[in-house]
Amino acid sequence: MPRDSTGPRSAGQRFYRPELDGLRFFAFLAVYVEHTLGSSGLGTTHHRLPNWLGELVGAISTAGNFGVDLFFVLSSYLITELLLRERGARGRLDVKAFYIRRMLRIWPLYFFFVALAYGLSLALASEALTWKHVLAYLLFVGNWMYFLAPVTTVAGPLWSVSLEEQFYLIWPWVVRRLDLRHIAYCAGAMMVLAAVVSVLLTALQPQADWVSKNSFTRIDGIAVGALLALGLQGRIPALSAALRAVLLAASIALLLWVAYAFGLFQPGVGLLAVATGWPLAAVACGGVLLSALGSSGRWTAPLRGPVLVYLGRISYGLYVYHELVLKVAAYWLPQQGASIPQMLAYMGLGLAGTIPIAAASYRWLELPFLRLKRERFTMVLSRPD
Repeated sequence: MPRDSTGPRSAGQRFYRPELDGLRFFAFLAVYVEHTLGSSGLGTTHHRLPNWLGELVGAISTAGNFGVDLFFVLSSYLITELLLRERGARGRLDVKAFYIRRMLRIWPLYFFFVALAYGLSLALASEALTWKHVLAYLLFVGNWMYFLAPVTTVAGPLWSVSLEEQFYLIWPWVVRRLDLRHIAYCAGAMMVLAAVVSVLLTALQPQADWVSKNSFTRIDGIAVGALLALGLQGRIPALSAALRAVLLAASIALLLWVAYAFGLFQPGVGLLAVATGWPLAAVACGGVLLSALGSSGRWTAPLRGPVLVYLGRISYGLYVYHELVLKVAAYWLPQQGASIPQMLAYMGLGLAGTIPIAAASYRWLELPFLRLKRERFTMVLSRPD
């Protein structure tokens, strides 16, 4: 790892890659597919599909879980890159300003939805969010309550936001105090810690959520994102279109293989599968990011196009609201798992309802805080509003 230097990084220049917004939407879409296809049972019952196709659909559904890992990789890469640019240009990090930026970005929607989910639990018997769960979410340890005291709630997706907030609390101090080499060592140690704790938990408590939602086991994606930022040194990878295509295909194939063969979300998963499956998924998500970063070819043009860029911009809202909308869609389509047309209608109705709600949330709830963040607390310009 090279010595500290500003290199190509500059705090005076905007660092924004629109293709990463497009990729962010696909990270949400992966989670959405898992929450819809997975609930339909298509991957297990096959609904008269040929066995090979049913198995493929099942692997795609399971691999949708790794959309969260892609979110982690993206967030960690961007946060680490922006912190390094600020440190390189200013000679130091303003950690207080960083915390305020994260608060203005995450908290308005997060706390609004926690309150909404709790209100629903008072009105609907199917929602079981208790004051203990609310307190855990307010303290950003909702991921721990998710597996210590699981409940049915539309606030379920917030577990990953809690975990990211824990990362945001610690990581700026790591970047502020360590040189590049030792930051890389720290990220590598995070991956080792994740694998070791995953094995120990699986041996002691063989329940998938204890590993898949744990703060100490799900940091490998965060580590991969940080390592990418450190390794690229502020540069955009100069990869040919063919190499990008190969990297993307290999990364997706690896995710599907891990989803199909490792059984990470099944009871009785083996220790070797746990120790290797999660790191492989994180590395594959890093490969997906690397294949898209700096792409300029016509095949990847949609990633940089206005539609996907906008959907990526509101992806936080898409991720937060989609379980609520799917609950409404399930009311209108109670037999969504009975047939493929019903399942497709359920998926389409949920997505059609989630997008306008997320867009409205972005416009009237999130954007005023984002503008305040940009105008008063931003040190390195990034994504425009």
